Amino acid sequence: EETDNFRSAISRIILNIQRDTGETILQISDRIDVSSGTLSNALNKRNDLSAVYLRRLGVAYGSHYLNPFTALYGAKNTPLEAEDTDALPSLSASVHRIAVAQSPDSDGGSNITHRELLAMLPDLRSAERALCHLIARAQRIAA
Repeated sequence: EETDNFRSAISRIILNIQRDTGETILQISDRIDVSSGTLSNALNKRNDLSAVYLRRLGVAYGSHYLNPFTALYGAKNTPLEAEDTDALPSLSASVHRIAVAQSPDSDGGSNITHRELLAMLPDLRSAERALCHLIARAQRIAA
C-alpha cells in the first residue's frame, strides 16, 4: 500500500506539472536530466522515482509541486527563499471566487459545489504560492 501511495503521489506531481506548464514527458525529462522512459514509468505508476529526480522536479518547477509526496506524511512544502511577489491580486481573486460561490444565487447557494471549487482551484493555488512566499520572507526576517 505504501508503494502504491508513493507511486500515485509521484504520478500526480508529473500530471500537475504537465497540466500547468503544457510540457510533455520528453520536455520534463530533458529539463531534469532523466530518461523519458523513467519518467513515463513513474507517471504510469510502474516504477518509483528516486529522491534525486524528485529534488530536480522541485528545483525546476517549484517546491509546491512536490506537495502530493509530502502530503503522504502530513506535510506541505514552503519555499525557503521568498520571491518578491504581489500577493494581493491572487488573494483578491480567490476571495472574490469564494464570495461568488457562497452567494445565495450561486449553484449551491451558501454551499460551494464541486464544480465551483474546481473552477476556483487555479486562483487558490496562486494565492497559496503567494502566501507561502510572504511567509518565507517573514520567517527569514524573524530568524
